[in-house]
This record gives sequence, structure tokens and C-alpha cells, in this order.
Amino acid sequence: MTIAEASPSGTTVLRVDDLFVDYRVGVRKSVRAVAGVSFDIPSGSVLALIGESGSGKSTIARAICGLGPVTSGSIMFAGSALTGSSNPAASAGMAGIQIVFQDSTAALDPRWPVWRSVIEPRIARMPANAAELKDRAVALLARVGLSGELAERRPSQLSGGQRQRVTIARALAAEPKMIVLDEPVSALDVSVRNEILLLLDRLRREEGLTYLFVSHDMGAVAQLADQIAVLYLGRIVEHGEVARVISQPSHPYTKALIAAVPSLGPKRADTPPRGEIGDPANPPPGCRFHPRCPVAIEECRVTVPELKMVDGRLAACLRL
Repeated sequence: MTIAEASPSGTTVLRVDDLFVDYRVGVRKSVRAVAGVSFDIPSGSVLALIGESGSGKSTIARAICGLGPVTSGSIMFAGSALTGSSNPAASAGMAGIQIVFQDSTAALDPRWPVWRSVIEPRIARMPANAAELKDRAVALLARVGLSGELAERRPSQLSGGQRQRVTIARALAAEPKMIVLDEPVSALDVSVRNEILLLLDRLRREEGLTYLFVSHDMGAVAQLADQIAVLYLGRIVEHGEVARVISQPSHPYTKALIAAVPSLGPKRADTPPRGEIGDPANPPPGCRFHPRCPVAIEECRVTVPELKMVDGRLAACLRL
């Protein structure tokens, strides 16, 4: 069974099919960061990609936005192919995709006033005079809970939470259909993190937005997402409804991730995985998780598990 067949009902706005992403390292060596990932996102919903650093989450996000390479596979958005374009980033932006990055400081030009950064994505698509653009920027700042008095400030004059609100306002400026959220709250303290998550949820409902939410924070995923895809070394190991996956995880890796988050419930008795995530440049044969898996058997060392329906979600494990 494919993820497309198991996706919830609704109009599919984004379809990623059999995506492979390789990065060149040196002259002759390459690293396969993403290895055959497929998923759909229905319009108006939130899909979270979660996993440890090195799992391929941000690589997938950047490929969808046209900011990273695609070795093979296809990315379809609102019925249009994004792969194969001579200018993938421009194609993604024109189709209606915007991105909010983790590091709001690096994402904003330190020389520009806030209003100029906010309105940047709109200038090429919807030209207007400076006064009209600034008025629009101030309106967008208000949408994300910021006073128009901040419009002339530079990014260095704002707090971390304010800067992240500015990057969200900038994403809204181009009137997107989907926003890719690449670890948008991981650099914020707990109280500000919750405020930003509530803001994102409100904007999704009011604007009819679709989100791809990249995170390693299972608590944030539980708060914002509808669906979750768990990644390990470039492959999806579990995919399903957030509530079902978090309350009753199937894959040993998902169980370990959730067991490490005390706020999500009682501590589980599952044995934690051994060691650190493997090397994407030299992934193990068979199931990529088997060197760390507490329930691995000999077959796990040689056979690549396929995603199959298990208790209402997709999981890739030979022991299920």
C-alpha cells in the first residue's frame, strides 16, 4: 500500500512521489540524504516530518521549495509539476509555496527595515508604489500580532519571537497556498514557542493554509499537526494520524522518539535505541534502523522493509 492510498480524504495539494536526493561530497562521492520518500498533503491540513538530525527532514523541505537538489522522483503542487523546472525556487513561489526558516536572524536582511523584509516576496508578483507596499506590510504585521510601530525597526532591534513573527508575515505576503515550516520554533523559549504555534494554527484556519511542518519536537507536532511522517536515514518508517501514532506507535524508532518526551504521557517501558543515528553516506543494508533496534532479527540486516498498513497507519518494520 502507498502513502497516497492511505492519506486522509480531501483534495491533495502537494504530492511527493519516490523522491531521491543526493548530495555530492568531494569529487567522486555522494550522500543519499533522501531515499524514495512519498507522501500527500490534503489542502488545509498539516503534515509533520519528524526525526533526528540527519534523517532528511530539511532536505525534503528545501527540495519542495526549490532550494535544494532533486535527484529523481516528482513533486506536484496544485496539479503542476515543480521538478524539472529551470528555476525551481521561482516555480515553487509562483505556484504558491513559501517557507519559514528556523533562524529568523539569518532569514532577514539586517540592513532593511522590517516592512521591507515583509513585503519582499510580493514586489515581483504584485508591483505597487512604496507607500502601498508599506501599508500592506503594516497590515501583515498586524495579522501576526505585531504593532505597525515596529515597521521601521531593523531585525537586530526585535526579540527572537518578534523576528519569527516577521518571517511568518513575509511568508503571508505572497498570498501562499502552502507554507513550509522548517523548525520554526526550535530556537525560541517555551512561552514564545507556544505563542507562535497558536499563531500558526490560527492563520491556517483563517487563511485556509496548508503546512508542511518540519520538526524534531514531538510536543509541537502533537499541538499543530494532523498527520505525521517519521523519518530515519532518508526513509519514512511510520506515517499516520498524529493522535494514533503518538498514543500507539508501531515502529520501534517511533516508540523510542515518543518515550523520550515525558510530557506526552507516562514513561514507556520500551528499550531505547542503541547509539547514534547512522551515517547517510554509508547507510546499513536491510532495515536502516536495525543496528540500533532493540527487537531486530537477522532478517532485518538484509531485507528492506516496505511500508504496510498496521493498526490504522503505515509502518515499515519486518517485526509487525
